[in-house]
Amino acid sequence: MPHQITIRFFAHLKDLAGMESVSLPFEQDCPLKQLIAQLEETIPALKSRGGIQMAVNHAFVNDEAIIHPGDEIAFLPPFSGG
Repeated sequence: MPHQITIRFFAHLKDLAGMESVSLPFEQDCPLKQLIAQLEETIPALKSRGGIQMAVNHAFVNDEAIIHPGDEIAFLPPFSGG
């Protein structure tokens, strides 16, 4: 049985992606930017993702982060505190 990753989209990104979450087969470690490139092929609206925050297993990361089978990746809209 292949390993999987879970990808979650929040706020308006759910609308852009057309889904709240998806689980995908995932066999080997790779940089998050490689996964993003694959997602952009199937969800072109993500190409205009300026300011989007990304988290892996509930920790904010940049697109150089290495993801592993079993990880949960979240795409979050820009936000600020006050």
